[in-house]
Amino acid sequence: MPNEKKMRNLQKANERSHQLIVDCLREALYGLLERKDISEITVSELTKAAGVSRGGFYKNFYLVTDVLEDDIKHVAEDVRIAIGVDIGTNWEIILQAAYHYKDKIPLILKAGMGMQILNEINRSVESFDESIRLRIIAWNGIIFNCILDWAERGFAETPHELAIELTKFTLTMFDN
Repeated sequence: MPNEKKMRNLQKANERSHQLIVDCLREALYGLLERKDISEITVSELTKAAGVSRGGFYKNFYLVTDVLEDDIKHVAEDVRIAIGVDIGTNWEIILQAAYHYKDKIPLILKAGMGMQILNEINRSVESFDESIRLRIIAWNGIIFNCILDWAERGFAETPHELAIELTKFTLTMFDN
């Protein structure tokens, strides 16, 4: 029977191997998305570009789009944390969180997976009571659409420049 230290080392090696496969597939998919639509990318093409076997793909994913799920969760979580309590003063923090993914968000959107970002951002509202839940969902939609528009315009402004405009907009809304 193998000793405990060997088992831990084997488990760590397996985890590193798993993460390497996932990272290679993700990097290859982003590269392919720069040139093609997601519907044109096959598992065979993706695994060849990643240098990973089909078995390695299917051990970790079911569909090509599943490769993007972790990044979608990371984008949503970072934006959700940045939103915090007071949207009126958090625009720059929110935009910085999104800007961190400026290379990935346009490709996630190109893959038709933008709504998954919004769904992930909204996932946390289930614990709130109905009266505040709807307001949070409405704000999340505004935030998501601002990020979406910004991404579609190639992140033309800096987070600071856009935050100034969006903060003015937010304050105007509360003044009315």
